[in-house]
Amino acid sequence: MITGVLGGIGNFRDYGEEVVENNYGFVVVHVPHTSVKIPEQYGQSIRIGQKLLWREMRRMTDAFCDDLYSAPEFPVRIIAEYSRLVCDVERFCDDKLEPRAKYGQGLMYTRTTFGRRLRAPDEELRGKILREVYDPHHELLTTAVDSALGRYGKCLIIDGHSFPSSTPVKPLGIFTRPDFDIGIDEYHTPAGLCNAVCAKVRELGYSVKVNTPFSGAITPMKFYRNDKRVVSIMFETNRKLYMNSKDMIKSADFEKTRQVCHTLMRCAAEYVN
Repeated sequence: MITGVLGGIGNFRDYGEEVVENNYGFVVVHVPHTSVKIPEQYGQSIRIGQKLLWREMRRMTDAFCDDLYSAPEFPVRIIAEYSRLVCDVERFCDDKLEPRAKYGQGLMYTRTTFGRRLRAPDEELRGKILREVYDPHHELLTTAVDSALGRYGKCLIIDGHSFPSSTPVKPLGIFTRPDFDIGIDEYHTPAGLCNAVCAKVRELGYSVKVNTPFSGAITPMKFYRNDKRVVSIMFETNRKLYMNSKDMIKSADFEKTRQVCHTLMRCAAEYVN
């Protein structure tokens, strides 16, 4: 089992009406890729050695994002309990709908970043992970959104991620990676929200791109493309701003970057409010 202090807790935290009344209780903060936990029952099928696994973990983990996007004004958080090398909860559960599945990176990865065999395809294991990890996570997320809609008539999902400052594989085009990437969905992300957040990033002195290097924003399937009351936006923070990626440790600028993330979260919440 691989574990560590980076792991988040997969739960739905609702602090009650008296606490969230003056906060952004209609916001659901979703952090899917921060954990490094690989329990034995899911990890015994992994076929690469510990050294290669650690390298892949460094590339694929949004380290410390559970802390980076944690602010008292946002009491409702859904944090994936296990590493995405166990289950990537942001993939479509149907591999026929998931673009990354053809590269061996659907909800259960069978290939690494560089295409090396991570584990053999195993439908029985995939079904187990779907039932025990993927489905419970999405039930929590859907419940949180339902609760916000019931109480406030609206919900904003802030999907919290990070990305490496450079790409380990040859990109389709040469571009400079920004400090922040804002991921949007054409149905669930109003143009005004995207513009407001991007303007705030620039106001704070950072560079920003939209849907570059990663795109999209998560919405539970119950509401996907059928309920405008659910607004979703993805925040991707360049890891160079807050951590040493080689050793997976926080840098001296972590707290500064954390406060910037909180400012962006408040900007998004105020737009939707």
